[in-house]
Amino acid sequence: MFKCSNCSNISPKWSGKCVVCGQWNTYEEIEEIWKNPKKKISWKAQEIFGFVDTKNEVQKIKLKSEELNNVLWYWLTPWSLILLSWEPWIGKSTLALQMADWYGKEWETALYISWEENIYQISERAKRLKIKNEHIRIFNSNDFEDILETLEKDNSNLIIIDSISVIYSNSLWASSGSITQVRYITEMFMEFTKRTKKSIILIWHVTKDGSISWPKTLEHLVDTVLFLEWSKYENYRILRTFKNRFWPTDEVWLFVMTEIWLQDIKNPWLEFINEDNQKISWSAMAMTMEWNRPILIEIEALTTYTKFWYPKRSARWIQWWKLDLLIAVITKFTDIKLDSYDVYLNVTRGLSIQEPGVDLATIAAIISSKKWKPLEKTVFIWEISLTGIIKNVFNIQKRVEEAVKLGFENIVIPAWSKITMTKLNDIKLKEIKNVGELNNLI
Repeated sequence: MFKCSNCSNISPKWSGKCVVCGQWNTYEEIEEIWKNPKKKISWKAQEIFGFVDTKNEVQKIKLKSEELNNVLWYWLTPWSLILLSWEPWIGKSTLALQMADWYGKEWETALYISWEENIYQISERAKRLKIKNEHIRIFNSNDFEDILETLEKDNSNLIIIDSISVIYSNSLWASSGSITQVRYITEMFMEFTKRTKKSIILIWHVTKDGSISWPKTLEHLVDTVLFLEWSKYENYRILRTFKNRFWPTDEVWLFVMTEIWLQDIKNPWLEFINEDNQKISWSAMAMTMEWNRPILIEIEALTTYTKFWYPKRSARWIQWWKLDLLIAVITKFTDIKLDSYDVYLNVTRGLSIQEPGVDLATIAAIISSKKWKPLEKTVFIWEISLTGIIKNVFNIQKRVEEAVKLGFENIVIPAWSKITMTKLNDIKLKEIKNVGELNNLI
């Protein structure tokens, strides 16, 4: 049997070129134990356990950032392997260094391992972030065996690897960053965390299409996958959890990139709206959901008489085909005619929206612009069908509760929504069944 040193493919005969990865002269002969009678295999029985009480074993490690605690479900789990990934220059290393600072100030020593930057570059970044923490230590190496030996003797309980793509193991012939190296190193780090009860954060890059390189290898091995997203035109960042073996993955972290470092948004629910715009027409409020977090957004619409032989449709940060679909519904089921009007749609602050729960606000903004009627202190929550019927949306109870907390006096929802609220105060729940009722409401 022969094994490829680059991708670990097994072949029954030697070949000059690997049929899987395409590399030349990578096949090496491996020993077949079952064909060697002199080779003895030793077996060892393992101890079997039942469920145990984790109160004394698991210590809740709460960080300074409340937004990050929400994503990690209020604590950083010991003996966990976390993958932090997204595009270059987005702030992954900055976030990792901040986490080390928060951990070192409140808990124990954190170790920052980097090969791409030396201790002087990391120290300069720490100076820019105004981090002065004697509990953060730095280690420069890309040799996996040296790193593992250092971690065995070090007492740091939080280790940050920046980044795993440059780490190289002498036990393998493959180059650093290859799937063979990444799989082997990640497996060894996983074994290390479970045995020592230490936490490791791995920083890794993404491909051009925005997916993690070798996704099945990394995502299956690690405990938690964190994606750091950004807008090229805004200074806010969004941290999402795509996998978490310990807690749900329905929370997101909203924060801004300042000149110094990353800071939590004090009121993320009001970050994407302009309160003054509620007093004018062609602006409607919607309560969208980013995983399990309701976020208030503002949808602006502008209708003008067209100067061309056909009306123009344009949308920013929302699908263009949705605008055409909703205009068709308005034309079919209301007396609002847009055949001779250009329609422009925009979501403020550049937040890309794809969920159907903002259909009502989109139609309301278009009708408001056409009638020149403002929609002050009103939030719209529902999805629309091609038949003009108002559909229920996911998590409508939570959306309504957030709208009440933000002081909205009018909330438009589907007529068959089962909202259970004991204290509505002056809140008016306006229930409608179809698009025609919405037209009469505005």
